[in-house]
Amino acid sequence: MKEMKRKTGGVTYRLLTFEYCLLQGLYWIASAAEMDFAAVPLLRERGFSSISIGVISAAKFLSLMFFQYLIGGFADRHRDRFPIKRIVNFLTIIAIAAALSMWLLPSGFILSLIVFIIFGGSVNCILPLIEALSIDYMSGGIKLNYTLSRATGSLTYCIAAYLLGMLTDRNGLDFSLVFLALTLAVFLFINLIMPQAPECGIKRASTVHSASFLLRNCKRYRWFLAECFFVFLGYDMNIAFLYDRVKDIGATNSEYGLIYSMIAIFEIPVALGFSKLLDIKGMSIERLMASFGIFCTARAFFTTISTNMTAMLISQSFELFGMGVFYAGSVFFVMKTVPAEDSAKGMSLVNLIGVGASETAAYFLSGFIRGSLGLMPLMYISCAVSAVGIIAGIPVASRYDRR
Repeated sequence: MKEMKRKTGGVTYRLLTFEYCLLQGLYWIASAAEMDFAAVPLLRERGFSSISIGVISAAKFLSLMFFQYLIGGFADRHRDRFPIKRIVNFLTIIAIAAALSMWLLPSGFILSLIVFIIFGGSVNCILPLIEALSIDYMSGGIKLNYTLSRATGSLTYCIAAYLLGMLTDRNGLDFSLVFLALTLAVFLFINLIMPQAPECGIKRASTVHSASFLLRNCKRYRWFLAECFFVFLGYDMNIAFLYDRVKDIGATNSEYGLIYSMIAIFEIPVALGFSKLLDIKGMSIERLMASFGIFCTARAFFTTISTNMTAMLISQSFELFGMGVFYAGSVFFVMKTVPAEDSAKGMSLVNLIGVGASETAAYFLSGFIRGSLGLMPLMYISCAVSAVGIIAGIPVASRYDRR
């Protein structure tokens, strides 16, 4: 215990876990505001067409790709001078300014495009950095309870999504921007008071590898990125205009928020019991990460064919072993398949390729498909795309001599 206190500036691992749980929890509250309400619903309320919404959303994720690549490499190369915590602080301040700008200024296409590009390079780039921060703590020998923090994130997301649904019904969708800015301000405060990650167990910057090295030499990791790309592509095409689908069956903003609450609820049991899953005979982190696409595809299909809110809510139960497994296990998968000194880059590439690239394509394609073919063809196409991810995930669980 004395050694743990020394490494974290006198903070015990229990206090560190509590603070990290707050960090994860606040991030996912902000994510509920930015991804679920201050996005397609807000733009739809402001009168934008499906194609315009698709272009603006795609620009955000294109921005994520660009900045995630730069930030991930920078964080690994210069972590001695610019710790991950400091980079997160900088991105958070920019995100707060962007949210307030969109709230206060006229809602034209150009301003919305710029703000969404800033969101992509700030809010959406923060998650892999705080995930990499947990890897730094654990690599430094600190018993951080990561799965508890992920469960906290799912719980707070669940509460925030439902709460925001009710609040935006009452105050309008512009309120989501105020909510986002306030949440990020508290997130910034928690990140400021958290201790610096120990340097123990982290190699010097001279040993950091390039992204191409990881893709060439870490085979499981490479296939995992391919799986993530197609699964997320289908997943996001399925939810891109879910707001319209909810409205089609006569539901409200509150019920729309409830759907995302259910998604988060089903992630919690896996996050809390993830280590128990790994204890099952014959189970491994590789097999778990190879299988999450099956359940994501099932969630997309049953969401598509749902004709009422009850069926749609039940359909989200597939999230239990879908995104629930992905979010709880991706950090452990990266720790096992990528060199420790490349942790920030490893998590950033998951966000870059598995989230940024897929969501850029998803929203760009969804806007055109929604505008030309209609909503239901888009939903069915999303299921087919997600199914490709199942095939890409097969090599993740295959036997390799190396990573």
